Amino acid sequence: MMLSCNEYVAAFIGLMCGSKRRDSMNPRVIATIGALLIGTAVISGCGSEKPPEDTSLKVRTITIGQESGTTSAGYAGTIHNKTETKLAFQIGGRVINKFVNVGDVVEAGQMIAQINGSDTAAQMQNAEGAVKAAQSAYELAETNANRYRELYAQQAISKLQLDQAENQLNATAAQLQQAQASLNLSSNQNSYTSLTAPDTGIITALNLESGQVVAAGQSIGTLAVGRDPEAVIALPEQELSKIHVGSPATITFWALPDVKVQGVVREISPVPDPVARTYTVKIALQNAPSEVQLGMTVNVNLTTTDTSNITIPLTALVKDSNGNNAVYIIRDKKAHLVPIKTGDFGQNSVIVTSGLAKGDIVITAGTQQLQEGTAVSQWNNLT
Repeated sequence: MMLSCNEYVAAFIGLMCGSKRRDSMNPRVIATIGALLIGTAVISGCGSEKPPEDTSLKVRTITIGQESGTTSAGYAGTIHNKTETKLAFQIGGRVINKFVNVGDVVEAGQMIAQINGSDTAAQMQNAEGAVKAAQSAYELAETNANRYRELYAQQAISKLQLDQAENQLNATAAQLQQAQASLNLSSNQNSYTSLTAPDTGIITALNLESGQVVAAGQSIGTLAVGRDPEAVIALPEQELSKIHVGSPATITFWALPDVKVQGVVREISPVPDPVARTYTVKIALQNAPSEVQLGMTVNVNLTTTDTSNITIPLTALVKDSNGNNAVYIIRDKKAHLVPIKTGDFGQNSVIVTSGLAKGDIVITAGTQQLQEGTAVSQWNNLT
């Protein structure tokens, strides 16, 4: 059995302290024994004892909640006016005149464009003729009805003949009313051939040329009412939960590198774009300088908050024995498999909706070598 350094020293001291044994021994013998003990101690490695080797598996980790709070993300957008009105004809037809261009300032009631009104004019003339004919028929029926009433009072005609005259009067009255309604409709349609500005503002878009055929209700332009610029961006759906109406933002302009404007989110679209799956977000600008023009390209830096969901790297995600999503966390310097429920997946991350709590240490690299209870140590300085 190999003795430790301390045990050799204790043996030599015990030898020297035994008075009877020491007195009976030759000093030369004592010296020889001491030298042998010391030499043996040196040969056995006295003073060179090594600490136990660390056999734990080195892993990379993140701590849930360690980076909680606010973060920022930038999105490209465009400057629009807060109040914008879509321009459209109420009836279809061929464009015969365009009176304004993009960038023009227009007054309320000013004519913007005009479509061919020959068809509506003809319809109006026909309606006017129908009203005149219905009016004449009504007047004749009214005269006959009055005469039949007098004859019936004199018992010169039967009750049946009077009823027929009254019915004819009622029928012509209805026809006159219908003809008048058709004339009103034709008159309105004739006025709809001219598109006028509903308010004072600036024409910011106008997709219209002479000779073009447009349909009723087809948007052909945009009128910006007043001057109240705002930034409009398309927000990815996975970022929607991180902002809310009132979230702060910083807006910079590609064309104005020295201008920086603060803003707040004022509106978030309740439904996404059906193709891009992004949500339209409008940011009101605070004290925007006069250099800011409609249509400018901007970068919107949104301050986002992620308090409800936990996001982990995809590298941390593993499967348990049942094929369900799980992660390894560190407790008492050992790896423990914990089942989780996931939400939306990003390009390099996934949202965890349940299973993790603030303070949990999640292993993000080295999971292939892990099993329940594996001894691990954190090594987060890997590059």
